[in-house]
Amino acid sequence: MILKNLVKKMKNKKEEQSEIRNKVFKYLARREHSRYELYKKLSRKDYDRENINIILDELEDKDYINDERFARSWIKSRLRFKPRGSRLIKKELAQKGVSKSLQDSLIFELISEEKELEMAKDLSRKWLSKKRNKNKENIDKKLYRYLSNKGFGSNISITILDNLRDENLL
Repeated sequence: MILKNLVKKMKNKKEEQSEIRNKVFKYLARREHSRYELYKKLSRKDYDRENINIILDELEDKDYINDERFARSWIKSRLRFKPRGSRLIKKELAQKGVSKSLQDSLIFELISEEKELEMAKDLSRKWLSKKRNKNKENIDKKLYRYLSNKGFGSNISITILDNLRDENLL
């Protein structure tokens, strides 16, 4: 009887691992994910945590899951479709379980100060064009706050404000 229960448990373990593997491939078919993201999603499905880790380790060893590739893809996507400052991108990556050292190295590699300044300038111009006919009181403070919320540092925000004042846009 004990042997029968053990065999049944082993079979269920293999079935659950197969189910987990299939779920991971479904998630990865849509977009890259960090290991942490996958772990969180799978944990919500009430899978055994040991089985989750076994499958994630296996897929990481086979390079189906790669945090560096995920982070690189995330940053490039953000730069192209939803421009954000490096501070906000780092925060998003941290929430997705990407290590601080990996965040720092990829931000340094992929986002130059010039690129970040250019993104902030473009966002500022779009923001200002929406505010053209509205109340201009404290517009510089509001723009500064807007850029800060988008993840740009104070040095970039101040540079943008100075440039816009020089162009008489503020």
